[in-house]
Parts: sequence; structure tokens; C-alpha cells
Amino acid sequence: MKVSLNQIAQISIGASLSRYSKKYEGEKQKTDVLYCTVDEFYTKEGDIAKDIDSKYLTQKGDVVLKLSEPQVAVSIDGNSDIPENVLVSSKFVIIKPIDVDSTFLAELLNSSIARNQIQKFSEGVIKQIKKSDVEKLKFEIPSMEEQKKYVEIIQLINKEIALQKKLIIENRNLKEAIIQETQGGE
Repeated sequence: MKVSLNQIAQISIGASLSRYSKKYEGEKQKTDVLYCTVDEFYTKEGDIAKDIDSKYLTQKGDVVLKLSEPQVAVSIDGNSDIPENVLVSSKFVIIKPIDVDSTFLAELLNSSIARNQIQKFSEGVIKQIKKSDVEKLKFEIPSMEEQKKYVEIIQLINKEIALQKKLIIENRNLKEAIIQETQGGE
């Protein structure tokens, strides 16, 4: 049976960065802020309100979904490049799964199953979705035991993909070095 995401998770929008950084009059502190290129998450330090609500900070077990196209998700866990206590801006939603493995949910949100549903909600030149759209996403959720098995396999595949990407980069560098050598090392 398919369930809506809001039935299996608490979903909230990230913080307005302008409210807590540029326009904020109170005391500030250096805080890592979450950003995303086309499909890779990273952090960058920013001057953010010292008393910002912790609900806007990543916590273990969270899933963060980018609201603009391409919509991509990341799970905050031991295998993630994104640590805990990173500020999430309003360009993302923070999803706190209930009785669902966060890594499984992130992979589900990154799948064509989710993309096909998201495509129906996307609007404007910059294909952006809203929190209310995210809440409507529907998925079949297997038992926790099955989720863990799928996650193990998916993590192995993700490691293989990362290794293949590194190999491609190394091969491109080798190819360039060979060409450079033909030109006297210029």
C-alpha cells in the first residue's frame, strides 16, 4: 500500500538565510551552511544568528531534499558527506522519517519513482517544488528489515559508482599527460 510522505515523516522548510544572516541585528557566529550544486551537496561557513533554532540544523537520521531542479536528497548519517549541525536554508526541506530508514528514504527520493511524481508538481522556469508537494509524494515502504537489506546493496553500488568516477578522472588525467608529453611537456 502506498503512503504519502507526510504520513511517514515530519517535513519542514529550512531557514531563511537573509533573516538569520544579512538582516539579523543580533549576535552572530560562524556556522556551516548547506548548499548544493546541480546534484552534489557541500557546506560553506557563514555568519549566522547565534540563537538560531536547532530545528534548522541537520541531525542524524534526517533527509534533506533540494526543492529546485534537479531535486536531490541526502541522508544525514555516518556515510554522508554532510555532518550534523549544518544549517539548512529555505532552498531545502528537512525530512525526519518515522519508522523508515533515512538512507532508504533518500535513495527513494533520488529515484525515477520520485522524479516522475515531482515532475507533475514542478512549476516555473526554474523547476521548483513546494513543501506541500513533497508531502504528497507517495511510496511503497517495505519492512524495516527489507529496507536495511536494500540499503546495504545500494551502498555497495554507490561505492562502485564513486570508484568508477575516480577512475574516469584518472584516465582523463593520464590521457592529458600523454598529449602533453607529445608536445614536449608544455
